[in-house]
Amino acid sequence: MRNHAADAGPLPAKRDARRERVLFLCLLAASFALMLALNVRTPLMMDDYDYSFSWSTGERLSGLADILRSQAAHYRLWGGRSVVHALAQLFLYWGKPVFNVACAAMYGLLLLEILSLSRKREKSHRAALLLAAQTELLLFVPFFATVFLWLDGACNYLFGTALALVPLLIAKSEREGGFFDGGWRRGTLALPLCFLAGWTNENTACGMLAVMGLLLLLDVREGRNVRAWRLAALGAQLAGVLLMLLAPGNFARASGEAARGLFAELLYRALVVTWCLLRYAGIPLAAAALLLFFGRRRGIALRSRQAALLALCALLSAYALVASPQISDRSFIAVTVLALAAALTLLDDWLAESGRRMAPAMALMLAVCVVSGAAALRDTAAHQAAWTAQLSRIAAAVEQGETEVAVSGVPARSRFTMDIVLGDSPQDWPNSTLSRYFGIAVRGE
Repeated sequence: MRNHAADAGPLPAKRDARRERVLFLCLLAASFALMLALNVRTPLMMDDYDYSFSWSTGERLSGLADILRSQAAHYRLWGGRSVVHALAQLFLYWGKPVFNVACAAMYGLLLLEILSLSRKREKSHRAALLLAAQTELLLFVPFFATVFLWLDGACNYLFGTALALVPLLIAKSEREGGFFDGGWRRGTLALPLCFLAGWTNENTACGMLAVMGLLLLLDVREGRNVRAWRLAALGAQLAGVLLMLLAPGNFARASGEAARGLFAELLYRALVVTWCLLRYAGIPLAAAALLLFFGRRRGIALRSRQAALLALCALLSAYALVASPQISDRSFIAVTVLALAAALTLLDDWLAESGRRMAPAMALMLAVCVVSGAAALRDTAAHQAAWTAQLSRIAAAVEQGETEVAVSGVPARSRFTMDIVLGDSPQDWPNSTLSRYFGIAVRGE
C-alpha cells in the first residue's frame, strides 16, 4: 500500500515552488508589458535628434559603418562613452519601435540582475524580491523617465548600468559554483564582457573596477585560489575604463568648466555627491542598515559581507563623481540599484531564516505598483500628445512651404516624463537640431 503520509511533505513544497515560479514569471511579464507601454508613449526628444545625425558627416545616419565613423568622431570631440552612444545611434537608425521592445527587455534584465546579486541559489523568494525592487524603482527614482524611457538616456544609464554590473555577476557565479566556476574555457567569455562593462559610464565603471580589484586582493590575502582568467578579466575591465576616460573629447569638454580652486571645488563636489547619495539611495541603504541591525539581534544568519560589498560598490560609484566636472542626478541610477541589491540580499536572508510570510506585504506592493503604473501611463500619454501636437505644427509648416515655425516646449508632468525645453532663437540648442532634422527653422514660443 502506498504511504500517503510520506508524500505529504514533498508535494505541498513542490506545489508552493510551482506557484511561486508562476507568480514570479507573471510579475516579470507584467513589468515588461508596463515598460513597453511606457516606452511606446515616450517620444523622441532633446539629444535623440542630435544623435540621429552622424558626428562624422553631419548627415542623417545611413548604416552601421556610418555609426562607427560617427562614434570615432564623437570620441575625439565629445566623450568616451562610445559603447552606449553607439547603441543609441543604432536604435535611432533602426527606429523607435525596435528600441521600445529592447528597452523593456533590458529593464527586465536589470531586475533579474538585481535578483541574481541578492538571492541565494538554494533559497527562492524571487517574486517577493522582484516586487520590492519594482516598487523601489517606480516610487523612489525621481528621474525614472530620464534613465528608463528616454532613448538616449536609457542607452546611457539603463543599458550602461546593466552592462556595468556584469563583472559582479561573474564574480558571484565563480564563487558560488555557477557558470564561471571553471577554467579558461569559460573564463575567456568574461574578458570581452568585462572590457565592455568598463567602457560604459565613468563613475559606475570606476566604482565597479575598484571593488573587483578589492575582491581579488581579499582572495589573495585569504589564500583562495585565484584563477588566471580573473586577472585577465580585471585587466580587460581596466582597459575599457581607460579607453573611456582618456577620450580626447573628455578633456575638450572639461577645459571649459569653471574652477573654484582645486580644494574648494573638490569639497563642493563631495558635498553635492553626499546629498545626492542620501536623496537617491538613502532609502535602500537605510533599509539595509535596519535589516542588518535587527537581524543580528535576532540571531539570523545574514550575508553581511556580500551586502557590504554591494553597498561599498554603490558608495565608490557615487564618490567617483567627485572627479567629474558634471554631477547629474541620472548618474546615480547605478548607485541606487547597487544599494537596492544590498538591501534585498539581507531581506532574502531574513525571509529564509525567519520563515515570515510575505503575502500581505506583496499584496500591498502590488497594489502600489498598479496605481503607480496607471499614473505613469496617463502622464506619458498626455506628455506624448502635447509634444506630438507641436511636431504636427512643424509638419504643417513644412507642407505649406514656410521657412520658420514657432513651437512650444512641454514641461514634465511627473517623474515618468521629461521637460522638453526650447530656446528662443533657431540657432539655440535644441532648436538648431530640430531645424536640421525637420528642414525648417524652429524657434520657441
